[in-house]
Amino acid sequence: MIYLVLGTPDSGKSAKAESIVMDIAGAGKKYYIATMIPYGEEGAKRVKKHRDMRAGKGFETIECPVKVHELISMTSDLKDATVLLECMSNLIGNEMHDPEISDRINFECEAHGKADKVDDLAKMCDYIVDSVMTLAREVENIVIVANHFSLEDEGYDEDTRRYVTLVDMVNTELKKRVDKVYELV
Repeated sequence: MIYLVLGTPDSGKSAKAESIVMDIAGAGKKYYIATMIPYGEEGAKRVKKHRDMRAGKGFETIECPVKVHELISMTSDLKDATVLLECMSNLIGNEMHDPEISDRINFECEAHGKADKVDDLAKMCDYIVDSVMTLAREVENIVIVANHFSLEDEGYDEDTRRYVTLVDMVNTELKKRVDKVYELV
């Protein structure tokens, strides 16, 4: 089964996702795929918060900020596991700004000093969704955590606007492909 837990920041997505994993995995193998690259003290605090939430629940953590589909060949017992993938917004930002991925799909991003093209967002969306769904097809169960951001905010610079648009595109596509969606606010 593929579950998507979607909501605004600090809406309880992580707790809901962990609860789902605990219910469906039982005593089975549980992996937590962490996509956040912790920058500075604030990043370290968020990592600690999430580790504390998972303490004693039997999760094995895998740090994977990009290319989650590659975990299939790197983790032998992933097939029989329940996976918690947290969080899509980090994964999207990481992949959007990863030069190797951007170059591979010819994604043009201001961060790389390249021109801005609308169809680039569609290419990046396809890449990210395909990567996640490749992983999802290879595990027993997966619970995907994703943020929802307002598309309308006057304070967004161009790169942030592209990022928020890409997050929305990925979320929309994932909703079509998963078995169950939970939306929190």
